[in-house]
Amino acid sequence: MKSSILRTAFANVASHITNLETVKLLIDEIENKADSLDSILSELESRLEESEVTLRTDIRILINECRHLESRMTSK
Repeated sequence: MKSSILRTAFANVASHITNLETVKLLIDEIENKADSLDSILSELESRLEESEVTLRTDIRILINECRHLESRMTSK
């Protein structure tokens, strides 16, 4: 479930992502480590500090979409 949210979020926002390959690699890495949506979001947020500006924006877009999908799932 948690990885499908991350993958769905990426699919939804891929057209807005500048660093597609980098974000794909990041998703693969995080999916292997994370065991919940909270841990996925924490890991993504931790990557913000070490990233350059455009990648930081891409990560924020992905985080926001994950949160949006989560809120849609909990409201049903």
